[in-house]
Amino acid sequence: MTDPLIKRSGIQEEEDLTTLKFPRDLKDAKFLLNSEVAILLEHRKGISESEGTEFPQNTLLIHLYYNSINDIIRTFHKTLAYAEKFSRYKNKTSIKQVRTALSKQNLEEFEIASLANLCPEISDEAKSLIPSLKKMEDDELQAILDELSNLRKFN
Repeated sequence: MTDPLIKRSGIQEEEDLTTLKFPRDLKDAKFLLNSEVAILLEHRKGISESEGTEFPQNTLLIHLYYNSINDIIRTFHKTLAYAEKFSRYKNKTSIKQVRTALSKQNLEEFEIASLANLCPEISDEAKSLIPSLKKMEDDELQAILDELSNLRKFN
């Protein structure tokens, strides 16, 4: 499925997740697992709490209005809650095992993060959720999904 043309910087780019075609600004992006986002945000929250502020002032633009700061804080907490709710792997060791296992496969960074976040059980489900996986044989993909399932069991 091809998304509509997106206009960025005066240049029109076509996005197509089925072929993993992303806009230029996402070309070299590191896609994160929800579990990684949760760990990063918890770390940021811990730093802020130890400094006695919701957010350290040096991370905010001085000219932000009070409401904008509250919006940022509210968004931070909502994002953290979402990442924690949908984290499939609860510690750094589990995350590393998942990334290592998936990195050994012939998968793109987006596919790795998507598989780890969505945790499909069968290859048809995985291909439906992540269309770029249609290039893989069902048995090959199912072996990857089974390995992910085993890693989740021991999480």
